[in-house]
Amino acid sequence: MGKYALYAVFAALSLLMTGCWNNSSKSSSKKETNDVYIQKPLKQSVEIWDDYTARLEGEKSVEIRARVSGYLEKICFRDGDFVKEGDVLFEIDSAPFEAIVEACKADVAEITAKIELAKNNLERAQQLYEGNAISKEALETRRSELLSAKAILMSAQAKLKEAVLNLKFTKISSPISGYIGKRRVDVGNLIADTNTLMATVVSRDTIYAYFEISERDVIRYEKIGLFRNIDTEKRKGPPVKLKLMDEPEYSHAGILTYVDNMLQSASIELRAEIDNINGALLPGMFAKVSLRAGEPVEKLMVPELAVGTDLIGRYVLLVNKDNIVEYRSIKVGEKIGRMQIVEEGLDGSENVIVKGMQRARPDMKVNPIQVSEKK
Repeated sequence: MGKYALYAVFAALSLLMTGCWNNSSKSSSKKETNDVYIQKPLKQSVEIWDDYTARLEGEKSVEIRARVSGYLEKICFRDGDFVKEGDVLFEIDSAPFEAIVEACKADVAEITAKIELAKNNLERAQQLYEGNAISKEALETRRSELLSAKAILMSAQAKLKEAVLNLKFTKISSPISGYIGKRRVDVGNLIADTNTLMATVVSRDTIYAYFEISERDVIRYEKIGLFRNIDTEKRKGPPVKLKLMDEPEYSHAGILTYVDNMLQSASIELRAEIDNINGALLPGMFAKVSLRAGEPVEKLMVPELAVGTDLIGRYVLLVNKDNIVEYRSIKVGEKIGRMQIVEEGLDGSENVIVKGMQRARPDMKVNPIQVSEKK
């Protein structure tokens, strides 16, 4: 066989092998293209949580105002201090009030002496009347003098009590435990009793989270009886979670304790009590609050990536018993992690394509591969 003949044989074999390889590659590619991964919807008991934006306030907030007028003599705290209930915060000049107390005590002592005299006069008049030395009218006059003196004493004692209270009010104490803000007055200022705001004390152990929900949510919660679980007397209610704007996860727990009695602009205000022992929450902050919408219920779920969106709405692709792809419109609910709740459209027996949707279309025959269920 000549050299050119050998070249011809090798060329023919090469073309034959290349053709076989291409056919094999096309077959493999075709087979790989038809592979899709399927999974049945998961049935799982889940908790539905609804998210809202809340503003935070202290459980107790008190404006510190004086109950008497006078010149401010002393400030007993530093701005931002934690103060306990009963701690003295301000002292007003007490000298004028001490003088009034002393004057009232003198009045009480004077009237007490007059009562003693009136008692002695009445006793002598009684003896004289029994001896027919004076008339009954004179006896009644002495008795009236004693009763009048006792009434004057009661009035003087009331004035003394008021004076003692006013003297006590010159020391202004905190009615609650909490953090005090900046002082609004300085030593030497004239304090005009309740007209002068002196400082504000806010408690932080428990924080109130106020948020609003829509009328639609109100109707939904009423249907499931959510608000009936609130017991303000025992401080019990549906659970809530809270996180600050910079927190990735909900890190604070609390309960829903209050629902307003009417809607304003198609929404209603709710209040949750959040434990704040660590002091991380401050009044005035905004946060995300999540409210558990009822007791756990069983739901159907599919991976979020298995749900598509078109002009009609949300859908999934199924594989029937003949390995043919089917289109199924669904109604979705909340997302739980990477899983999507399906409210309508599936009954749990379907094989849902969870991977390879881009390689499948309705009425197309595919090679389904079952994947394990992951909760």
